[in-house]
Amino acid sequence: MLAEWTIDQTSLAQWKRLVDDHSKRKLPQRRHEVNVRRIGIDLSKKNLWRALVGCQVTTQQRSGPKSVVSKFLNSKSPALSTTACRSATNLHGMLEHEVSGAGLRRAPTIAGNLASIWARLDAGEWKGLIEQLETLRTYPTILKERSVVDYLLGGKYPGLGQKQARNFIQWVGVSRYEIPLDSRVLKKMKEFGASFVPSGSALTDKTVYLFVQDCLQQVSRSLEIYPCMLDACIFSSFDIDDDAEIGDDV
Repeated sequence: MLAEWTIDQTSLAQWKRLVDDHSKRKLPQRRHEVNVRRIGIDLSKKNLWRALVGCQVTTQQRSGPKSVVSKFLNSKSPALSTTACRSATNLHGMLEHEVSGAGLRRAPTIAGNLASIWARLDAGEWKGLIEQLETLRTYPTILKERSVVDYLLGGKYPGLGQKQARNFIQWVGVSRYEIPLDSRVLKKMKEFGASFVPSGSALTDKTVYLFVQDCLQQVSRSLEIYPCMLDACIFSSFDIDDDAEIGDDV
């Protein structure tokens, strides 16, 4: 048995209006510059580590412009510095202290995940991570992006689930097709007449995630835009203007 989406013209008109209304805002414009035009992609260890930290601290926490998450990511915390992490005598302790001190939730879990990721990267996995991302720098495709997502979900990056693995590659500017989904996307789907809208928690299941993502990818093809642009317009409609603010809102 196969399930498929049928997108009627009434729903499509609503999606088009959403894009028309929000495509000139800060987040869609930045997404177009980096993810579409490929200008300013930064795959340095410094930037990749900040994005990895960002994916951890935006999980299950509010991440708007005035949130503790935003303040932390814009701070000079040593947790965001590859130099400080490399020289730390007790990395887990330093990370937990920084995350907890910033007022963020889940500090022990975040510190444990990041310390584990750092250990792998510092032992040689930086090369593997950067090589994976480089495959998407110039000519990204749906299959290439899915391959990188599968690599990130392969156990080397604890804390990156279906959404945050995609959030990571979008955050560093190399994805166009794979997009992070959360309850805000589901709200728009329901508002625009989708007959099947799962709960946010159901998106942890790969099959459900890919089915919902396929809907957004079909809409994007119909509108002749990349899914990353539709995604940016959805989040901008919730007054979100920066990738760093796109986190789980539960």
